[in-house]
Order: sequence, then structure tokens, then C-alpha cells
Amino acid sequence: MARRNSLTPSNSDAAAATIVETVAVTGSPNNLVMNRAGTRLYVTSATGSGSLTVLGTQPLRVIETIGGLGSPIWVAINDVASCLYVTDNSVATGTPINVIETLNHTVIGRIDGFTTVNGIALDTTGKRLYVADRGASKLVAIDTSNYQRTAETTVGRPRDVVIAPDNIRAHIANDLDGWTIVELTNHTVVADIKAALGIPTSIGHSPRYPRVYIAHRASGRVTIGDALVPDVNKEISGLRGPWDIAFNRLSEMAYITETDGGQISIIDTRLNLVTGTIGGFEKPRGIVISPDGRNAYVADIAKTIVCRVRL
Repeated sequence: MARRNSLTPSNSDAAAATIVETVAVTGSPNNLVMNRAGTRLYVTSATGSGSLTVLGTQPLRVIETIGGLGSPIWVAINDVASCLYVTDNSVATGTPINVIETLNHTVIGRIDGFTTVNGIALDTTGKRLYVADRGASKLVAIDTSNYQRTAETTVGRPRDVVIAPDNIRAHIANDLDGWTIVELTNHTVVADIKAALGIPTSIGHSPRYPRVYIAHRASGRVTIGDALVPDVNKEISGLRGPWDIAFNRLSEMAYITETDGGQISIIDTRLNLVTGTIGGFEKPRGIVISPDGRNAYVADIAKTIVCRVRL
């Protein structure tokens, strides 16, 4: 078991990581995504006016605020189709997904027929949207060309979903202390593995290794699973409310927001060890890394800001 390193990070990259810019956004920023070019951020705020904020990245600035979206929480970006998929969790059941064009920031469609949506994820082609319908205990596949469902797979209480880089499998963190793997060629469950006690907050897949990382806020740990075996083979414990994870595609580093600790932990994914932390937050939630690997963008739900962190 790997435990957090409370010492000051010794490597220069970790030591240099610091907040360099912030911008205020409407409501309580929770999740965010970035376009492929790294020039735009889209931030969901479930409270206030129920808005999606469009940010420019350098300098960090508000370009537009799209209101009237109910309670937007989960968001995915389709660069191929130039659109966003944003859940409206303002209702207890019947969660819709709004489709928003990124060129003029208008709602161009709506996907219905779910019970209670949590995580959503796209494959790399942008042709399929996968929806974790927690209320229905299903993983639903949506054809993004016509918003029709193409498949459903029974998964107990799915909380978040990520698609493997090769688009062959979906990895789901569920409320039953587990990690479920769905084969996407035939939409069948190929593994259902116990991960850690407690409800997970997010799941991520390494771009470099066949590994998944599941954050468990209540127990203060991140479970690491080998996607080839598949089995849980390690965990990082002693974290304070781990919430979200983002990977730097140009290095071995991953970054985990600790929403109850007001900081980000830096993880060497080769060794799966915490090598340092980045402070200055109050309640960090969503995090993304820029395509050039030089910056992280973090939604701080308590300060109602988005921060740019120089890595």
C-alpha cells in the first residue's frame, strides 16, 4: 500500500507547480472540460442560474455564460462534432442531457429517456456517448449522430464512466464498492471487481498504461486497477477527500484534487506514489490538463473560481 508523502516535493517540476491565474465564475463550479486545441474551457455550475461558463485559457477569462440549463453537473466535449453534452440534474428522475454547439454556444438538442444520470463519456471518435444511468443501473450507449440509444448494459448503480483509449472497453465506478468493465463490441460485462468501501466520486484511465484510478472521497483513497488482469493491485491512501484525477499526456504525472484538503496531490504513475502537493485551494473539484502539459485548470467550488496552475 502506498501512502502519501507529506514532505516537500524534491523534483523541480513539482516544486514549481503553483496557481498563477484565477477567474470568478457564476454559481458553484464543479466539473470542466477543455477543447482539443487547449483554447477553451467549459465549466458546469449546478447552483445559481444553472450555468455553463465558457472560458478562454490564456489569459484566463470569461467569454460567455450560458444560463437556463437547470442544474448542469456532468459534461463531455465532442471536438469532432463541435458540441458539448451537459446533464441537467435539477430533477430527481428523468435526467436530460443538453447538446450545446461550441461555435455559437446554443442548445441544439436534448437527449431524454434516462432515470438519474451521473458520469458521461465519449469514445475517441466522438460517435458514441456513454451514459452512467445510476437510477436505472445501466450503462447506455448513444449514437451522437441522431441521439438514439444503440445499446444498454446492466451495471449496478454506476457512478462514473471512462472509455479506454482503444475504445474497446468502458470502465465504470459503481456505488456497490466496485469497478465494472464492459466490452463495447458486444456490450457485455466482462468483469465486476471489488475496489474499495464507499461511494466513488470519479474514475480515470491512464493514457500511458492499462490502468484505472478510482477516487473514494469518504475513505480518502484512490484505488488503482490493472485493466489487463483485471484486478485491483494498489491504492494510495491518506488523501483528504480525493475527487477527480487528470493525466499529463506528456509526462508520467497525474493530479488528484483533494476537495477536503484544499490541495492537489501529484502522482508519479510509473511508481504510483505521491511525489508532492499543490496548495492554495479551498475545495478543488474538477481538473483538466492542457494538451501541451504545461498547465492544469481547476474548479474551486468553495471560492467559485477556476484556477490556472503552472506545472
